[in-house]
Amino acid sequence: MKYPDLSAGGTTTLSDTRDASADYRRLLNALASRARRMGSRDPESAAQETLKRSLENELSQAAIEYYFSEELPLGAAPPAWPLDRLMAWLHGVLHFVVLEEHNRASSRREFSARFSAQENATDRLDRPDPAPDQLAALIQKELQQIVVECMPALDADYQRVLRMRADGLKYGDIALVLGVSENTVATWVSRGIRTLAQCVRRRTQPPGVLRRMPEAQS
Repeated sequence: MKYPDLSAGGTTTLSDTRDASADYRRLLNALASRARRMGSRDPESAAQETLKRSLENELSQAAIEYYFSEELPLGAAPPAWPLDRLMAWLHGVLHFVVLEEHNRASSRREFSARFSAQENATDRLDRPDPAPDQLAALIQKELQQIVVECMPALDADYQRVLRMRADGLKYGDIALVLGVSENTVATWVSRGIRTLAQCVRRRTQPPGVLRRMPEAQS
């Protein structure tokens, strides 16, 4: 790379034979290489971010455009920063970019560790008993049998829509099959469930409790 000459007093002049595009690529490669030595996991992105931030600063932007622009206006005045100062600035910005990357990675690891610890603790607290609950299974089976025995007490339409719902059909599908509106299907399902619930309560609640519970209105 043929750098611009550094003149006394901190100003610079550009070489007439410079290749700005090649110089810019070399600058990116140099920054990426330095970022890699600093421990960056994505050195190319760190180099790009360094240049992006430097272009947001008035002094560094002027220097970058002067030394690395492909089309520099004729007679453009040298920037306030010589090339060595610009390079020092870029390396300083790169240092902070890589440091931020490390901090983000550290925060993600800490969060992940905390989440895993909390998840493990929750698993230990909420882990179900591996042995089947025979009493719960017996009760569930008995309730299912009661529901089956209560079904004939329902109107035929209620039975039909409830069985279709149990098979996974949607209200719209049931309406098409039966030739009725979806509102009618919804009404039948609601009334059928209430009637079924009343029958199940009568089979499962003691008489004294049943008298204190009002019947659902159909």
